Amino acid sequence: MGKLKGLSTVEANELLKKYGFNEIVEKKENPLIDFLKRFTGLTAYVIEASLIISLLLKRYIDSGVMFALLLLNAVLGFTQEFKASKAIESLKKRLSIRVRVLRDGVWKELSSKEVVPNDIIKTSMGDIVPADAEILEGNLLIDQSVLTGESLAQEKSVHDKIFSGSLVTRGDAICVVTATGSKTYFGKTAELIEKAHPKLIIEEITMSVTKGLLVVDAIFISAVLLKFIILKTPLSETLPIILTLLIASIPVALPAMTVLALSLGSLELANKGVLVRKLDGIENSAMMDVLCLDKTGTITENKIRISDVVSVETFYLESDILELALLASDPVTKDPIDSAVIDFAKGKVQGRFKLVKFYPFDPDKKMSKADVSKDGNNFVVMKGAPQVLIAIASNDKDKVVKIVEDFAHDGKRSLGVSVEKDGQIHFVGLLTFFDYPRSDSKDFISQIKSMGLSVKMVTGDNTLIAKSVAKSVEIGKNVLSIHDWNSGANIEPENIDVFAEVVPEDKFNIVNLYQSRSHVVGMTGDGANDAPALKKADLGIAVSNSLDIAQQSAKIMLTRPGLSNIVDLINTGRQIYRRIVLWVINKVVKTFQIVFFVSIATLILGKPIITPVEMILMLFLYDFVTMSIATDNVKASNKPEKWNLRKLITLSLIFGSLKILELFLAMYLAFRYLNIPFNQMQTLMFYMLLVSGLLNILNFREERFFSISKPSNTLIFAIFLDIIVATAIVSLGIFVPKIPFVHILIALAYIFVVTLTFTDLIKIIVYKKIKV
Repeated sequence: MGKLKGLSTVEANELLKKYGFNEIVEKKENPLIDFLKRFTGLTAYVIEASLIISLLLKRYIDSGVMFALLLLNAVLGFTQEFKASKAIESLKKRLSIRVRVLRDGVWKELSSKEVVPNDIIKTSMGDIVPADAEILEGNLLIDQSVLTGESLAQEKSVHDKIFSGSLVTRGDAICVVTATGSKTYFGKTAELIEKAHPKLIIEEITMSVTKGLLVVDAIFISAVLLKFIILKTPLSETLPIILTLLIASIPVALPAMTVLALSLGSLELANKGVLVRKLDGIENSAMMDVLCLDKTGTITENKIRISDVVSVETFYLESDILELALLASDPVTKDPIDSAVIDFAKGKVQGRFKLVKFYPFDPDKKMSKADVSKDGNNFVVMKGAPQVLIAIASNDKDKVVKIVEDFAHDGKRSLGVSVEKDGQIHFVGLLTFFDYPRSDSKDFISQIKSMGLSVKMVTGDNTLIAKSVAKSVEIGKNVLSIHDWNSGANIEPENIDVFAEVVPEDKFNIVNLYQSRSHVVGMTGDGANDAPALKKADLGIAVSNSLDIAQQSAKIMLTRPGLSNIVDLINTGRQIYRRIVLWVINKVVKTFQIVFFVSIATLILGKPIITPVEMILMLFLYDFVTMSIATDNVKASNKPEKWNLRKLITLSLIFGSLKILELFLAMYLAFRYLNIPFNQMQTLMFYMLLVSGLLNILNFREERFFSISKPSNTLIFAIFLDIIVATAIVSLGIFVPKIPFVHILIALAYIFVVTLTFTDLIKIIVYKKIKV
């Protein structure tokens, strides 16, 4: 090759204008816009409309309560998720390195940002490759595990491609840049991250519950409105009642309660080595039924270790083979195979041989050499690719080939050792090496399977290595090469245990495939090759010591080695799911108690059974307590959770109908025997509605008798504090007409007996029939 001149400054500037800087362009959303978005959506719009009408009617207390609830939801959501994804930024940092570039015939050191296609660059051991390039001169050993997931470093020589972000572990080379910025292999990974927008399940559930309640409630509310029109009730009295009934049907506190439950869960998990970046990640962990595990650095250690030492010549002991390999290894280089030999040999060699001279690895010959002496006799040791050493050996080649093939079938790669004496080369032994699974991987996978999850291993390695690792950790035997999948083979994804030979886009597509088949998908990883799939997954988990891009793409980060903390994450997620289900059941039942009971009673009586102020006050006091459901002691399920709104609503309708009957019985008895003014009757029904709803929480949280398990101290405290406050309000006449204390005691006795005995017995029967 002739003398290289590189680009001129003028040419480089023209190319810079055409292709742009060698960086990833970051997209940021305005924080103010992000915050304001929290005031959009069906729930928010209904509350905002009600708030405006309340202000126009000068009902400032009502509008103040509505605004407080709206603001609480928005602030909680915004503060917890303000840290927007830093994945693109971390890519930029990785590209921000200094590069030796040939410009105007002179080698200059420039920022990687200034590199353009067709630039001539020089790379050496320890460098991070700044852009995609083709080798013009020299040889390199490249570690590209963070890009491709391949655990072994790759030999690269003239005309081979090297990728931006990979690490040079040995050698020097002069290369021509072929792609920069977003056009690089690394940059395309960033684009995949930008495309990945996981669905938020809780938003879908909130919307479904809200729509369902609004549709049913609208029928009752319309009937009440028609009744008021017939009775010619003034609009100023009609609107507040209609609006408060409407607000009662909306799960206003569900988003806030969910965020609170997830926030408390994240604090609990932090103490267990699990850092939560996105709160919906905890929720998704409860419903996750497919977990894709990256092999390199996640299931395995991402560290080459010697597995077997084999002598094929009787004259040499296995310890001799290891010592000869050690003498032909470079202690200075970052070559992972040499490092593995050196680590394995510690304390195992006997010092029978003496090193005379070491010759570094020759990429052309694919071997390193050493002049060695023993008892005054000198000979040459060769260490390198078995196929190369077998080709030049004079001993039984078929025997050696058979041994190498047997190890390859087990997913192990071999390193040959030969000795040259008197012009004769003898293949004397070999070492096998392997990226071993972590010590806890097998137990973790067994435990995850027992929790009802389907585990899939995803790796860039070949099928033989993938099969070997899968066998050792007992994931499964059904291994699929991604090439077979891409060729259009008829494959049932649920039956696949391992995907081999994948690239980042394949991992992204695998996650997308399972999501399209109604699975909730988790993905673990540690490198840039995992980042798009981590971002796409419902639950992206970055393992400890992962790259920044993997951490910033994931919703969950593990801060301790291994995978066992994922079990804590799943259990916590399933507990939180049960708390949210409990909230929804109580909310729907409470809606029945308020909207349906109040609507029907109003239609019967021709006037509201409770006032708008009492209704707003009740909603505020009730939501205060239901927020504490986020702390309740609930038992995690032994299988993935799945939202079944039909069952959930059916269960709630049964309980709600039961509570309506109890309330109508109470109203009938009160009218018949207490003989109190109607305004006091309104106060009494307000009190009974509130206390009944509070005791429902104790009732519905347990499928067996309510007393079987103890609620959290926070929940017990909140319930009884609320009952005390409500008792003070009605006995002292704060905001409402006061009622005699004896009537309060009668109401309490009725509610406690009916709710915690009669309703409890019916509840046990219903829960046995309908599981949610």
